Amino acid sequence: MKRFGKILLVIIGVIVLLVAIAMAALLLFFDPNDYKSQINASIERQIGRKVEISGDIGLSVFPWLGIELGHVEVANAQGFGDKPMAEMESAEISVKLLPLISRDIEVGTVSLDGLRLRLARDAKGRSNWEDISERLSADQNSDIADTQADSPPPAPAETAGGFKLSSLQIGAIEIRDAAVAWQDAQTGADYRVTDVKLSTGRLSDGDPVRLELSGDVAAPEEKINAALNLVTQVEPDIAEQFYRFSGLSLNVLASGEGVPAQRQQATLSGNGELDMAEGRLKLSGVTLQGAGLNISGNLDGTGLNDTPSYSGRITVKNFDPRAVMRELDIDAPATQKKAALSAAGFDAQFSANANRVDFKQILATLDDSSLKGSASVEDFAKPNVVFALNLDKLNVDDYLPPGSAEQAQTDTPAQTGGGDAQKDAEIDLSGLKDLRMDGKLAVGALTAANIHVTNANLTVKARDGVLTIEPLTAELYQGNVRVTARVDASKDTPRYALKGNLNGLQFQPLLEDVADTDRVAALANMNIDISTAGKQVAAMKRALNGNFGFDLRDGAFNGFNLAQVIASARSRLASGGDGGGAGSGVGEDEKTPFNRFAASFNVKDGVMAGKDLNLKSRVINATGTGNYDLAANALDYVVSAQVPEDASGKLEDLAGVAVPIKLTGNLMSPAYSLDVAGALKGVASKRLQDEKAKLQDKVSEKLKERTKKIDPEVSDKVKKGFQGLFGGSKKDDAN
Repeated sequence: MKRFGKILLVIIGVIVLLVAIAMAALLLFFDPNDYKSQINASIERQIGRKVEISGDIGLSVFPWLGIELGHVEVANAQGFGDKPMAEMESAEISVKLLPLISRDIEVGTVSLDGLRLRLARDAKGRSNWEDISERLSADQNSDIADTQADSPPPAPAETAGGFKLSSLQIGAIEIRDAAVAWQDAQTGADYRVTDVKLSTGRLSDGDPVRLELSGDVAAPEEKINAALNLVTQVEPDIAEQFYRFSGLSLNVLASGEGVPAQRQQATLSGNGELDMAEGRLKLSGVTLQGAGLNISGNLDGTGLNDTPSYSGRITVKNFDPRAVMRELDIDAPATQKKAALSAAGFDAQFSANANRVDFKQILATLDDSSLKGSASVEDFAKPNVVFALNLDKLNVDDYLPPGSAEQAQTDTPAQTGGGDAQKDAEIDLSGLKDLRMDGKLAVGALTAANIHVTNANLTVKARDGVLTIEPLTAELYQGNVRVTARVDASKDTPRYALKGNLNGLQFQPLLEDVADTDRVAALANMNIDISTAGKQVAAMKRALNGNFGFDLRDGAFNGFNLAQVIASARSRLASGGDGGGAGSGVGEDEKTPFNRFAASFNVKDGVMAGKDLNLKSRVINATGTGNYDLAANALDYVVSAQVPEDASGKLEDLAGVAVPIKLTGNLMSPAYSLDVAGALKGVASKRLQDEKAKLQDKVSEKLKERTKKIDPEVSDKVKKGFQGLFGGSKKDDAN
């Protein structure tokens, strides 16, 4: 056996020597440059495109079988210009021969210089490489068909020959000065990557290798330029199609007019695994830093070869929104609270596929507020949004422009810069057209327009352009509120509806917060049922219809003593004044207690009309009638104050008389005037009628007594005379 082994080694040695001699002879007597035309023609037949190898072709045989190419061009497709679709300055690749005997592949350094790829798509959607792909695919299918028809079935995989990919080794890969351009006539996209450099260390299956990639990216239409630098370590397992990378660091430096602040830098780092056979991707320890943000997370992807789906977690570490806006050259809004927009963060688990995204265990923070819960979006073409969220507290007013709270307590419109254009602007409800939504929101404490709400809960739904909130419940100033609302944007003119009740509300603190006044203190119940339509706020005011009512119990009007105001007006009238205006009875210490103050209003075309105002107090009662024009903010209402019959003191002269009080101007600060003179005229007229009736009764009695003593005929004449004098009635005539 030993002798046989020695003979075998000698034979193999002789064969290797003969091969080496033959390859040496090939190099001496064969020049591949003499066959350029045949090589060009052969490639052209394969791809259907003109190919020109204008550079030298170098060939090496032993110990490396290698080839070197000079300048090569591949013509562009018809209609895509005269420049080549692809060209390169030089390329080199070699394979070591001796390892091939044991069916291993050992490749030397693969180098490529000056690659230029010009990729494009025309207005009809056809790319400039599409014909090459179609031709190669057709040739491959034809070869497969011929093989199946003419050849015997292939040998089983375990006995079939071939090189083992598991033994693949590559000395290194070097790509220098490469460039790729992409132009899309359909979308107008124009992207260019230049000065691309790629280098690796030795590539050996299963061993880690360092990879470095750099290049410049330009998007002329977007006016953006960026320099990219990527460094990572890759551990490939080619046989299993499994790749692991670690220590990834991607740095992007962007500049240009299309970049916020014309210059931004971002860094991405992390680790990962890619299993191409199983279609699985895993990213861990991923961190993105830039513009004052630090975003971290992990990702698991499955089904990448069929129906991809992803899951993971994303965390935006606590950051300063104002600092981020400064980094991005965005003007931070001026807010009522200077410390607003100073801290924010986000954390959530997510899962996603081509049709759906789910967020779970959401924790979003903004300053002192935090939001928890879950949310999902399905069908991105016609979004279906589902959420269940819990907000601990939020003061909306903190984020409004400075002075907004004070502005809300006056009747002067806020000046936000829009002017008439803003007033005429239409409310955009286009987002409701295709929106589907089912959501629930709970809020522990909410402040908006200086109104404080606690324990609020709402259920919201959206379908076919219609948004409904049914119901909204909350605790409001020791009372409770239940409201339903509807926005219908399914037609050209949107429609709105609001219906609700407020029960057990402490009215004074509400007024203090809304209008900065404590004029009314009472336990309040209210109801509202209104609807409107329109694209602008002004139109919505004019189209308002429905009803509104309130019922205040056991309260008082502060700063206003109705009885004293009426008495003061009476005194001025007696001293020669007109009896109108406010006069005494108005002041911080004045008060008009009442048992009940209630009214209801019918709203038609933006005008609130009411006839049943009812005020009951210990010293005076009142009724009222009139209207309020919402669009014009114009009040025209008359309150009739009823002075009790048993009134004494300063109101004794008005006992049993109704004193008209006319209210005009805007709703929150109306002007009023009292018609005491008219009331007194009514009193005088009534008393004159009473005295006249008493005198007539006395005269009638006297006549009856006298007429018994005189002739009846004379008696009738006397009676008629007195009746003519005092204006007697037919009944008196009968007497």
